Amino acid sequence: MSALDSTQEELFLGIAYALFMNRLHVLRLTEVVRHGIRPNSDDGNMEVPDPLDGELKQQAVEYVIKCFPGTFGKRLRAAADTWLSLS
Repeated sequence: MSALDSTQEELFLGIAYALFMNRLHVLRLTEVVRHGIRPNSDDGNMEVPDPLDGELKQQAVEYVIKCFPGTFGKRLRAAADTWLSLS
């Protein structure tokens, strides 16, 4: 794969982040239904338990890495650290 200029790399990383957030959302919704999680009485949110959520985040990262060429994997793994802290 030829070198990407910074604008192209930023574009692909943005697409990858969108894929990550979409996949994580679908995984969380699946678990909410599967476990019958009800809305929190304080804020109305339906939250997956932390240990399970960590596993879902990792699954979402792996999904994104699989969607891109292997040569882009190193950049994606570096970006994933930021994604995980934001999600």
